[in-house]
Amino acid sequence: MHQLKSKLANELRHGTDDAEVWKVHTKREKLPLNSEGEIPFFSLTKRLKNENGWDYLFYLTDLPRAADGEPMLVEIDHEMSGALISLPVLGAVGVQAKARRLILALVHALRAEPLATAFHQLDGVGLGRTSYHPGEERDKPSYLTTSGRSGRFRLLVGMVRNNRPGRLLPALSSCIAAAAASGAFGIFYAAIWNMADALSPLRLFMISVLSIGALSAWLIMHNGLWSKTKRHSKWDINEARRDNAATIITVYLSVTIMYLVLYGMLLAGSIAVISTSYLQSQLGHPVGFLDYATLSWLAASLGTIAGALGSNFDQDEAIREATYSRRQHERRKLAESYED
Repeated sequence: MHQLKSKLANELRHGTDDAEVWKVHTKREKLPLNSEGEIPFFSLTKRLKNENGWDYLFYLTDLPRAADGEPMLVEIDHEMSGALISLPVLGAVGVQAKARRLILALVHALRAEPLATAFHQLDGVGLGRTSYHPGEERDKPSYLTTSGRSGRFRLLVGMVRNNRPGRLLPALSSCIAAAAASGAFGIFYAAIWNMADALSPLRLFMISVLSIGALSAWLIMHNGLWSKTKRHSKWDINEARRDNAATIITVYLSVTIMYLVLYGMLLAGSIAVISTSYLQSQLGHPVGFLDYATLSWLAASLGTIAGALGSNFDQDEAIREATYSRRQHERRKLAESYED
């Protein structure tokens, strides 16, 4: 946030023709969601600007938004010089630079230039094809959307980025404990050594992919992470599909991180506990580091599958909260309360 603030202030000073001194202020504030699961930003713009003495107000949120069946990049209130920017639509790479370029275009548009003309500055920034939609009336917000498969893909990876895969691990303490215990049993069990020695690398890889997938599927279904498809409109259906896709990727990446950590622990344990001579006597051929890596590989896969049992003791709400970004979690809880 500090880096965005300093760079934006410099670009504003160099990007204007007059001698105005630009000051950029940042503030963290969570605006409440309304009954529709949206941020009532424009009903609060005037109050927020007056309280802080700001000329322009740009609110950045991690909440994915949509309009006309397309991801909504920004919604603009020309009269109040404010805009609501959805960060997931910016994707997963270069988010800060894209947000800064977008804010610069918004400042130019709100000061003098026609909005549609100002957004030509966004070409080549990595936002793909954008479409400007003017408000039906002067006092109605206008908005900018991204279109095409690239825009929807960028929104998906942006949601996964905001979910921060790996943040789920602390909520899976019982799952990790069960996986570690089962995996440790594997490195002390000679039958696992012989089985790992007989399996090809491709088969071991497929076993690891399936074990990660099995635990991911269990976590999603057992903890209620799957969004029900709504059929009120085309976007409701797409929204549920997008949420589920982001959930699958987030959970799978989190379990993959857990798997890699588990594999490293088991590899270190096998090297420390199993002597080379004893392992060689069990396998019937000279052994090296690859043999330890192979048996740890299979043990980690078996331990990951066993982790599903331990996940039953983890708190469902903690897992749901760790899976999603803060605002998306609030929106899902709001939707669930209405369904109840």
